[in-house]
Formats: sequence, C-alpha cells, structure tokens
Amino acid sequence: MILAVLAPAPGAAQSLGLGRRLDPPRPGAADAEASALPEDDGEEPDRDADGDTDGDWPWAGPQIQLGYTYWKLSDGYGGGDTHAASVEVFLQWPLSELRTGLIGELGGRGYSLGGDDLVARGAIEIGFQLTELVDPVVPYLSLVVSAGAVVGERFDTTVVQGFGGAGLELGAAVRLVRNLHLSASVGYQRLEMDGAAFDVFFLRLGAGL
Repeated sequence: MILAVLAPAPGAAQSLGLGRRLDPPRPGAADAEASALPEDDGEEPDRDADGDTDGDWPWAGPQIQLGYTYWKLSDGYGGGDTHAASVEVFLQWPLSELRTGLIGELGGRGYSLGGDDLVARGAIEIGFQLTELVDPVVPYLSLVVSAGAVVGERFDTTVVQGFGGAGLELGAAVRLVRNLHLSASVGYQRLEMDGAAFDVFFLRLGAGL
C-alpha cells in the first residue's frame, strides 16, 4: 500500500537534481527547441541561397590601403616627375561618413641636371565619404595636409629640401569582395619649398582592405 502511494503515476515527469528530465525526449523536440532559439545578432549577415554574403556585408570604408602616387614637383628645368609607393591607414569612427587617414609615401623625383632625388611625404587626410548611397562605390572628398622632404645630390653635396602645404582630393573606392577594394583619386595641393610655391596635381591609385 505504501509502495503504491510513493510510486509515480504512469507517464508522469520525473526530475533529478536541477530538473533534468529522465523520460526519453519526444520525437522532434530537439528541432523545436532549436527553432525557438533567438537569431544570431552578430555582424555577419544571413547567407543567401548560394551561401554568398558579399552583397550584404557591412562596410564602413577602407581600413588600410597600398598604392601608387604620381605628382610633379618642378625642379625649374622641366623635370620633377615624382613616382612614389604609398600606404594609408584609416581611422574608423561610429559615423562611417567621416573619412580620416594617415598617408606615408616614399619614391623618386626626376632631376634634370643629375640623378634622381629621394622624396618622402607624410600627410593627414580628413574628409567626407558616402559608404551606402551608391554601394559598392564609395565616393569621397578630403582635405589633405602634407609635409615632406626632397634629398638629392647638388655638385657632389647632399642637399635636403623640406616642403609642406595643403589641398583637396576627390576620389572613389570600388568594393570587390567584403573589404577588398580598388581606389582612384585626383588631387591638388599648394606646396612651398625653399621659399617658392608650387601648384601640384596628384594621381593616386590604390588597393586595400
């Protein structure tokens, strides 16, 4: 009689410890529990039927960019063509339309009366970009402030000439896959070197992430 009172009714749920069920799971219960879980709120978007996410991948603009820059800093004798390798590191902000970056360039400048000069330039870029309006194209307009130096041989003497100035740059980046992109821009700067002023036009080509 006592055993009959203590025995559980048929089909009644039993628990152990922290409420773990001892009876076997119902068919389809695992699928029901999985469907009840909240969706992933991570940054990666849902994949489409082909498993491709590139079209919906969020992009706040470039993070790092390697490139080539051409400009002409006249030497007074018809020369001055400058070819430089460049690297730009961008700062990311909550407002993706704000474009800020640090530019470093190193290259050579043609000198009409002797060997090529070594040119180094550093710059700060501050501007505005449109990251979503015409995606995957990101146009931008920036103010660029530059400073650098030209190192060359003049009559067997090493001469260092500093320069600096500022101007505007207009360009666009085209996103290929995720953050991988190509970019092109043209710019103008008013530079001063050794008391002389130069109107300098820039062409920059780049690729990066």
